[in-house]
Amino acid sequence: MKNYINVFILVIIAISCGTKDKSKEVLQFEQREFVQTTDNCIEDECTSIRLSIPLITNKEHEIATKINQRILGTIDEIVAVDEVTATSKSPEELTKNYIANYNAFKTKYPDETLPWKAEVEGDITFYSSELLSVALEYYTFAGGAYGFKSEVALNFNPKTGELYKMEDLIGNWEELQKLMALQLKDKMDIWKNNNQLEYPESIFFYEDTVGFLYNAVDDTAQYNGPTKIDFPKASILPFLKINLEPTTTEE
Repeated sequence: MKNYINVFILVIIAISCGTKDKSKEVLQFEQREFVQTTDNCIEDECTSIRLSIPLITNKEHEIATKINQRILGTIDEIVAVDEVTATSKSPEELTKNYIANYNAFKTKYPDETLPWKAEVEGDITFYSSELLSVALEYYTFAGGAYGFKSEVALNFNPKTGELYKMEDLIGNWEELQKLMALQLKDKMDIWKNNNQLEYPESIFFYEDTVGFLYNAVDDTAQYNGPTKIDFPKASILPFLKINLEPTTTEE
């Protein structure tokens, strides 16, 4: 089996840590890449998995560990090919498990000729004293007519390492729906029967914009691809519960 683990330090972001014992310690992020490819290739088409994700490098840090594990757990769920709960303890283990699952599948079904593929690109898109937002863009294929491509946002409270629930982020959903309705009026598979919008599956926070994502499915259970709409951050601020003032990296 080919095994490549390349580490690229692309960005280090400092965020004040809110734990009692480490209140003055900052969280340091590195962008890391993990790649695994099977040697069981078919006509030069090889099953592969590639992760490029931000991870916190602080040692023995409760919040860092919590955030890293949540990012890892989400990726485990994204690339999973069955309903088994994801349990990988590291990105290296996750990529090895993916290849091992393919090899086991190929042994069980030797006539299957399509290679699997999984790619996950992660970025830190926003941080403030109240929010650390990590976006994961991904593509997966494990047989069938087509692969699955979408995005997901993980919005953390940087003081606790906990993920925000949607209701923790949005303060006035009724009014926010009115703003979103103009851009979603033709997306009938997103609306509920009472002409109300469901909460979006993900909210993406950027320096100047806020995005809302739905993975739409029609009445025949066909995946129509993600629907994402972006608004200027200033127009969304009145509907939010959290502060979006950027945090300086200066101590």
